[in-house]
Amino acid sequence: MSKRFITKKQETILLLILTFRFINSKQIQQFLGHKDHRRINAWLKDLAEKHYIVREYKPVFGTLTKPAVCYLSLLGRQYIRNTLFFMDDKYLVRLRDDTKRSKSFKVKCQLIADFYLIIYVGKEKELVTSIEEIVKEGVTMKPKVLQFFTPAFFSELDFVLLAHLKPDAYVSKQTKTGIVHTCIFVLDAYIPRLMLHYLLKRIFQALDEETWEDDEVASLHLYFVCPNNMVIIYLRRLLSSFMESYYGSKPLMFHFATRNQLYKQKREKLTNTGWITVSSTDE
Repeated sequence: MSKRFITKKQETILLLILTFRFINSKQIQQFLGHKDHRRINAWLKDLAEKHYIVREYKPVFGTLTKPAVCYLSLLGRQYIRNTLFFMDDKYLVRLRDDTKRSKSFKVKCQLIADFYLIIYVGKEKELVTSIEEIVKEGVTMKPKVLQFFTPAFFSELDFVLLAHLKPDAYVSKQTKTGIVHTCIFVLDAYIPRLMLHYLLKRIFQALDEETWEDDEVASLHLYFVCPNNMVIIYLRRLLSSFMESYYGSKPLMFHFATRNQLYKQKREKLTNTGWITVSSTDE
């Protein structure tokens, strides 16, 4: 492949797109900590003109235009495969069909990026640094450091539950008492109740069947970003019966919040989203 010169910042942008699959220009600006959105848009326009990314941008005259949504093109995927650390080929193959992804899938990917930006505010550059280190050296688990991963890097991790739980994102933090594992699920706006039941069933089957409780595990947290309060009510109702059958020795905690609550925290600069928590340690 003949290389087309891109800057270090543009390479970082490619890595952010790789991580979240679909991410908008405003989110990229926040992760890079850049004050001038025009510079971000110029970098994105150049990447699109060089065919490294697809930039979905529809200016509407007389209205506030939404930020451009970006995803990797064929050349962008080839650049990552040939230039950077060996990536999971299966993941890159999945990205070939991103031109056909639904609007809800694209929104979901951007929600995962927003989850990080809202919950881990002030740690944007830490994620960028972590991604850059991974693609050059592979995944290295660091003590006392919060590490955030999306499915782009799951194949590099050795947490056995990931392949069975299939979260939208995963966070690991090593503390004095052991590793705190966190799985994040973003639920679709019109998810059927049957799928909600299946999701919890799959989670508890994995917890029962897989050997994941070792001395290094401190606790397991599962965060659900729900489309509305009705979904939370239904999940909590289902969860009570599943929790009765959980006999694990490690604390298991479920956290629920709506998308609106998440964005309210960002909009009003609150320190807490107001998650509803259900714990295996509750009496």
